[in-house]
Amino acid sequence: MKWFVSARSAETISSTIRTGDAPDWDAAVTLAIQTGRKLTHADDGTPLGPARIYRIGDGDGVSTDDGSDTAREDDLRRRIKQQTEYDAGVANPAPPQTTFLTPSTSVAEQWARITRWLGDNLPSVSITGATEEQINEAMRATGGIWPEELTSFFGLVNGFPRDNWVSIFPAHELFDLARTVSERQLELDIWSEIDAEMGAEPRTDSPAGEYVGTYLPHFIPFAGADGYLLFVDARWGPRNGCVTEFEKVDADSAGPKWPSLTAMLTELADSLETGTAFDGRTPTVVDDQLHWQ
Repeated sequence: MKWFVSARSAETISSTIRTGDAPDWDAAVTLAIQTGRKLTHADDGTPLGPARIYRIGDGDGVSTDDGSDTAREDDLRRRIKQQTEYDAGVANPAPPQTTFLTPSTSVAEQWARITRWLGDNLPSVSITGATEEQINEAMRATGGIWPEELTSFFGLVNGFPRDNWVSIFPAHELFDLARTVSERQLELDIWSEIDAEMGAEPRTDSPAGEYVGTYLPHFIPFAGADGYLLFVDARWGPRNGCVTEFEKVDADSAGPKWPSLTAMLTELADSLETGTAFDGRTPTVVDDQLHWQ
């Protein structure tokens, strides 16, 4: 049985991959985990982050925050086994997913549609993406690997300047990287105090899209206002990268709104181009400003 493990460098945003064959599933998992523990540096000597992606056979990859020697082997095996069972359709089916109608194509393609519309309708709009160094620094500050869609998104737009603001979302302000880092830390501080007061122990090993009722380090916010955030869920599992709204009272109880950042941008581009609703509101331009009704 084939096995696969990869680790990513926050400096180069590139992955180092190791693969091999084993006589059966148990042996494949053992070899993958052992290899993942030893995979601390890329071939060019660049340090690799602690997160790992494991794949056994032809199933989906299993993302973990820690594949180094600090990760418990029984926990890694449990996660890989769970994913394998999901893929095979046996025992413990995957958590129910919201049905989404928008396709997931690419962040760049959908953002290009949005920027064309902005350029045609808001002549003073200014759009600047973050540099690779800025993105890497934000990733280091938030302690992990971001889904590729999120790094691509910030490379295309790093918020809007305050003196030329665009209300690109109906109820949320688009963040720049600095705001993303600070808002995430603020929510972690607030909710850690709430959890301590309630005696709660959040399930930090839960898969993406699963309700936890608190704010986790894996929740990377990219937009928000008044305690309501849109975040990309960077936890492991088949819904890694889904977009969820975090509410200041109900936390993540509503579940994912879109299966991916691309799917969200597709709906937004469709709304701007056709005047249809996005997140419950329709766009209109008044005095060279985008408004939502």
